[in-house]
Amino acid sequence: MSIGFSKLMSDALIALGDSDATTWGRTTIIWPWCIEAMLEFPILRPQLDDHTNGASVVYSFAMPADFRDVISVEYPISQQPPSYLVRKNRLDPEFYDEAGFYDIDRDYAGGVGWFMYVSGSVAALAHIKTQYLSNHKTDLIDDDESYITVPDEYEPILVAYVVAKGYRERMGAYMQDPTAHMTIITQMTNMCKEADDHYQELVNNAIAKLTGSRVSPQMHVDKFDRLY
Repeated sequence: MSIGFSKLMSDALIALGDSDATTWGRTTIIWPWCIEAMLEFPILRPQLDDHTNGASVVYSFAMPADFRDVISVEYPISQQPPSYLVRKNRLDPEFYDEAGFYDIDRDYAGGVGWFMYVSGSVAALAHIKTQYLSNHKTDLIDDDESYITVPDEYEPILVAYVVAKGYRERMGAYMQDPTAHMTIITQMTNMCKEADDHYQELVNNAIAKLTGSRVSPQMHVDKFDRLY
């Protein structure tokens, strides 16, 4: 990933025909729209959580704040071949009867975040490694070395999102203007539709390329038919 946030914003402004940010302010409008584009981007980024347990045996622990979906859970670690836990509903009466299972559920007590549950417990001072999917970085600044975490090949999707957003914003302004001619409103309506269709086409093509991958680009129903 080598595209800076500054370049993404500049590319979006150029695509909107507003390279000097006269119509859409670079800091006040394009910046948050680019962040929104990355949050809406459906292909999440892979991360690794190497969780080290404390001095006591535990059956659950909090996941990282950016957690969105599980790829795999390795425990115990450093086995050859690797030892992966199998996902199973923690409310199943047989969940804790034997080791080898895990589950993910919301932190209902705290109201935010996620917890991992392990059927056979995590030993004191042990490691458990979770490959997971997360949202893309949003703590970015207007700098070419503040790199976005969306792969370079998908930058046109982010730009297309901002363009569609800009067209809808203009459309809304025209709709509220009593002096706007119907021809202009019709033209803007068509432009909005074309921009939305273009964005969705790019997204669909990107997801289609991942069809053969075992890594889900977003939340899904697991093998035990539980929705997350």
